[in-house]
Amino acid sequence: MKKAIKYIYDANPFYVHWKKHVCPKCGSKVELRYVSKIVNSKSHEAKNYDFSVGDTFFVGDVEFRTRYFYCPKCLLDISFQEMKKFEKGSGNRSY
Repeated sequence: MKKAIKYIYDANPFYVHWKKHVCPKCGSKVELRYVSKIVNSKSHEAKNYDFSVGDTFFVGDVEFRTRYFYCPKCLLDISFQEMKKFEKGSGNRSY
């Protein structure tokens, strides 16, 4: 049986897919990647995850995928929240 997959979005899809984003470190175009974690709905850590999608509730092992930006030139991983801060100019962090 194939395990369920749930994507976790902490940013608007329009922001993620249609806006052009560049690396805050080197200025190159960034790519989308994701990190995944498999969590069982009956495990202790399940309380930190939402197993529902609409009116459906996943039971058993669920793969949670969180997307982020990745710079292939300088190998920098950038969360959506970090990129938003950088693009607004208030997050002038050194990477």
